[in-house]
Amino acid sequence: MAPKTGFYFSLKHADIARKNIKSLTWAKGAYSRIKAECDAFISTFDDEKLYACILRMKDQVFAYGINGCPNCKQTFPIAPDKQAKMFASYPHQQFTCLNCQMTFPNDRFPDSGDGHMLDGKPYYLIGMWNFYTAGQLLGGVRDHEGMVTRLVYLYMITGELVYAQKALVILDAFAAIYPGTIGPRDFTPFGSKQEMGRLHLLTSVVYRVKVFLAHDYDWLYDLEELDGVSPALLQLGGTETMRTNIENMLHDYLLTEPGGPEYNLDGGRLTGLHNHEADGVRAMLAVGHVLKSDTYKKWGINGAEAYLYNAIGRDGMYFEGSYGYSISVITMLTDIALFAMNASSKEQLESFHPFNTARFFKFCVENPLQMLCQGHLPAYGDWGRDMGDSTQPDARALETVYRSALQFYLFSTNPSIKQRALDSMLKVYPLIDNRLGSAGLDLFFPHPASDRTAVYTPPSRAVILGQAGINILRGPDSQTILMRTGANMTHSHDDALGFTYYAHGKEISADIGYAIYGTNGHYGWGTRAIAHNTLVVNQDQEVRRGQIYKPFSGGSLLTLYESDSVCAIEGEAVELYGIDAYQRMLGMACLPNTSPYLVDFFYADGAQASDYAFHAFQENSTLSLYHTDVVGNKYWTLAGVDYKGKKPYFDEPGKSFGERLTAGETFTPLLSGERAQGWTPEINNGYGFIFNVQEYRPLLNTFAAEWKSFQQHKLKLFHICDLSDRIFSGIYPSLEGSQRRPMLIIRSSRPQKQFASVIQTFNDKTDEDGVVDVHRLFTRGCQVIAFCILLADGNLDFWAYSPVFQRMTIRTRFGEWHIYGRCGWIRTDKTGELLSSACIQASTMQYSGQTIEGKQTAWHTIEKLDRLGERFTCTVPENFSARPIRYIKIASLPTGKSSIYPVSRIEQTGKTAQIWLQDSFILSKGKVTASTKNTVRSDTPLPLAPSFIGKIIIGASGGRAIVTGYKSLTELTVSYKTRFSIGEPFTITDVDEGFYFTPL
Repeated sequence: MAPKTGFYFSLKHADIARKNIKSLTWAKGAYSRIKAECDAFISTFDDEKLYACILRMKDQVFAYGINGCPNCKQTFPIAPDKQAKMFASYPHQQFTCLNCQMTFPNDRFPDSGDGHMLDGKPYYLIGMWNFYTAGQLLGGVRDHEGMVTRLVYLYMITGELVYAQKALVILDAFAAIYPGTIGPRDFTPFGSKQEMGRLHLLTSVVYRVKVFLAHDYDWLYDLEELDGVSPALLQLGGTETMRTNIENMLHDYLLTEPGGPEYNLDGGRLTGLHNHEADGVRAMLAVGHVLKSDTYKKWGINGAEAYLYNAIGRDGMYFEGSYGYSISVITMLTDIALFAMNASSKEQLESFHPFNTARFFKFCVENPLQMLCQGHLPAYGDWGRDMGDSTQPDARALETVYRSALQFYLFSTNPSIKQRALDSMLKVYPLIDNRLGSAGLDLFFPHPASDRTAVYTPPSRAVILGQAGINILRGPDSQTILMRTGANMTHSHDDALGFTYYAHGKEISADIGYAIYGTNGHYGWGTRAIAHNTLVVNQDQEVRRGQIYKPFSGGSLLTLYESDSVCAIEGEAVELYGIDAYQRMLGMACLPNTSPYLVDFFYADGAQASDYAFHAFQENSTLSLYHTDVVGNKYWTLAGVDYKGKKPYFDEPGKSFGERLTAGETFTPLLSGERAQGWTPEINNGYGFIFNVQEYRPLLNTFAAEWKSFQQHKLKLFHICDLSDRIFSGIYPSLEGSQRRPMLIIRSSRPQKQFASVIQTFNDKTDEDGVVDVHRLFTRGCQVIAFCILLADGNLDFWAYSPVFQRMTIRTRFGEWHIYGRCGWIRTDKTGELLSSACIQASTMQYSGQTIEGKQTAWHTIEKLDRLGERFTCTVPENFSARPIRYIKIASLPTGKSSIYPVSRIEQTGKTAQIWLQDSFILSKGKVTASTKNTVRSDTPLPLAPSFIGKIIIGASGGRAIVTGYKSLTELTVSYKTRFSIGEPFTITDVDEGFYFTPL
């Protein structure tokens, strides 16, 4: 017993598995579970029965069943343990809805294998059974280690042929029906023959499972049965061998992805470096190993380097606009790194060793631990709804970190990376050791033992990912805010400057999330700006049919302030709407004996209309408004308010998109001109999904809103308003329409508008109410807003904010408060005695005869740059390094768009300082294939190109240019300083000598 190549695991790893099973409790348990499953399977399915089960699927469809139950219209569960209760065993191609208990197919809902059409929606009843069963046997969407792979694991560990021979039957049977199948039918019109994958595997999941099938074949390669005629093909009239049958399956659908994003890996071409293509590169390397294709291995090695330097930014963030995809891609890229390493020569590894790449380590190990928000993986962009209700660190993230850190520890030759990997692994191990073994791969790696007791604790301070523009503010009581200032990329939602808010172990901001790509719910609702807690300018009138998000190359982080009492973060995204100002500051302040509160300042200048949107809680809730009067309605949806021209056809009860959104994220019924998939209205702003809209007018300059969740939580929002503001409440749907929850919208027609809110979330049973009331204050200055917060303990908090740096005067009940700057905070007792203060964006403040000094900010010049050493030299004041500096802003001019870098260390002698940064200066890199009058073409895709406007291209032979735009991911428009030569290696950076920097 030995593998052909051992590209994933060798005989040594089989020995490791046996030792793990003897010495590690979790390994013994995992092995026992796998063995019990496989033994039960073998006793249930003889070869004849297994062939009959699989070959019966030939010419029948496969489907997820996203349209739900045709009888009760409810969605089906996606959790494997719940699905297992639905499906009958072979030979019965049936399942039972867990909600209405009806069994399908039946006389009322028949299906001969092609599906059943009802009221314009297709239901694939036998296709669902095929999907589930094939996933269990071959590997599937949610568990890529199917029965065939688990049988091979047992063969590797025990050497018993019975497991290997049964695995061959599964491979042979599926290989016989595999080529020419067209994938699950959920994403095509009924009856369409459009290719969307193979069998039950959608597009890139074909490649994901193919890696395991290549591994299985690698270990089964020498079995004599492989050179006999395939029993599966013989039943279908074929005469080829089992080996040929299986190898044809491994080759099939390999280099391109019909039905998914267009790409072709033939010749080593790369087109987008997205997650689909990563799956393709990984499968190409795996098949290249087992079928001895040197070209596949060569292309894969080149692809690995391209991914690690171009799909991952200098801050270790994957380019796609949803962090959930990063967690998935970690496994893909660590496999690519492993396969590429095993395919590389010693000389190649000296030039490029994937496990020695610092940004790759940060991506796989460090960032997932830094990104956790009250233990949650942030769910912005295309990712599922966050329904969690705990502050425990996300187990999936910890598992991913442990597994990837283990590989860096085993394979890196960089001592620093190796040690950091070990430290990370040992910290998370106690939290996930009972979960190891859920992937059979865990058994085959050595797991270092340690008597260390240090356990991972989530970060308590802000984390800024500078190139990606992800800004995480952590305040008192571990409340967390995530605000995105980065560019809109693939899988982004239109939520720049929106905020994701975590408190009490919940994602309070209730991001609508994502489930199925391209549906009415996804394209028309979940991605829209109005569906997020942000400010929508001019009702997003420019967003057209099918458009997912507005073009946006990224904004800047303006402010980060942290103290024990209060913290704040501020960003701008002026290019998002092309108006004069679009910026937001979010702050948090601690309160004794209860939850902290938030403040939200959102400033816009140049809009004709601005809509401030807010909603709360993923669970059902109610919304009540105070200090407002009802205004008579003449509309049903938010789209019907102030419409121009013909009234929207959906603006009446029963017709709104939100009311008709249902299982499968489409509309029931479909009205004239609408389609079930890939259709959005024109204008595509999401306003037609918000229905039962009621208008109010404010009675005072402050009104209050209160959400009460059905899980005993309450959110209070006090909003400082102008009497001309219009206030709306409405109902919005979840993506599949199963939940309908309340939303608040505040509309202003002022060209210069400062929105300001105070928000507190607390447990209605255990927490005290901290914020009692909010009053606007009289101010002097330009665009200043200030207010007083009355607290339950009798103390008073005062806030003032302006987008303009100036001398502000705020009149309090205890006298005038002067601020030289843009933002300040003070807390007093009920007599006016100062208790605490913060110069959040101010050099000084004066109150009650006291002068409060703030942080003095000044810009300094980068005089000498060491790009390889990731450091620079500068002249600074002698006390510059006296206080800790965590982050710095770097810009070509102090008034220009800035980049944020984390500081590693500072060494200062007199007025000369050297500053080492944690991130590389390299944003992306490649080679020039063409250099024309105003364009530069790269040999490899640059998926971060939408964020490169204003960045510098530096060639190894002296070429130099500024990026002005991009035509594609391989072609940038530029302004030259020096032309490039063909073949010249280049790097893209946002730092240069002569640039300016300041501590953040």
